[in-house]
Amino acid sequence: MALVNDTAAEGSRDTSSPHGRKPAASAATQVAGAEILLGVLGLASSAFVVLRLLERWRVTPAATSHQISLLGQGFSYPAANFMAIIVLVLALCGLAIAAAVVGGAVRELLASVRFGHRMSASAPKRVQDAWVFEDERPRAFCAGLLRPRVYISSGAIAALDEPALNAVLLHEQRHARRYDPLWLATGRVLARALFFVPGLRQLAAQQEALAELSADESAIDAAPENRSALARAMLSFVGESGSGEAAGIDPARVDHLLGEPPRLPFPALMCLAGLSMLALIVAVAVLAGQLAAGSATLAPPFLSSQPCIVVLAMIPASLGLLSFRLVRKRSGL
Repeated sequence: MALVNDTAAEGSRDTSSPHGRKPAASAATQVAGAEILLGVLGLASSAFVVLRLLERWRVTPAATSHQISLLGQGFSYPAANFMAIIVLVLALCGLAIAAAVVGGAVRELLASVRFGHRMSASAPKRVQDAWVFEDERPRAFCAGLLRPRVYISSGAIAALDEPALNAVLLHEQRHARRYDPLWLATGRVLARALFFVPGLRQLAAQQEALAELSADESAIDAAPENRSALARAMLSFVGESGSGEAAGIDPARVDHLLGEPPRLPFPALMCLAGLSMLALIVAVAVLAGQLAAGSATLAPPFLSSQPCIVVLAMIPASLGLLSFRLVRKRSGL
């Protein structure tokens, strides 16, 4: 059975279809753009509050004049007014957001690499533009962040007739051409890191739904009969797997395949609320920074004006901690 017939393949490559741009594709582009814009502005706000901290806090390598005496020893400590503390809290939140973005991006990348290794270990066979792997369950998906590929299981090939199989592959190839796995992963990372920004989570969820509708539109635009073919494929996937979630089914997608134009309202109010939240954070950082005054020292160790005494005090403490761990390890054996 041919995976993609020649007519359907030519239609899938025709990016200048006479039907013009489809509503779901346009809505997906708008939602993705709004999500990236909010994410970039959120990261820019985080960087701004960190820079504000560096501007308003005076940090010196030597001990500061703020010192207390404890057991005959002098210790230096940071000094700041209320506004400087506000700037410090905002900056710490900004650093936490940056760490969350980096950590989320690394997790998504590692998950993609691990999945690629698992699929390579299963020795899939490349047939035209798809990779066929052995699995009795009917499965078809697009995976890969930087090099998206279309995967389809042997169970899907056995369960679907040729028109339905072609329609499914055109649907998944649309995901690959648009790099949907990368865009969806980016949306997840931004929504998790900037969880306090209204609208980002909603945009991420809507982007995922619109990606499916847009891929359906591409398959239907290649051949009108693919509308019913996609519907048959979805029913076959549900019948074999017993789970609508496995086939990526939602009511809007079903209505779209039945010929009802999808309702694609753009969450303008949520985006406006997100922009207002970010503007408020920047405004607080600007106003607080004008009155902020703080100072601290980087003299090692951070709080001590007499590091030698502290280091000498740490030696027996370290030896005691090491001995305690050794004793626990032996008792555990």
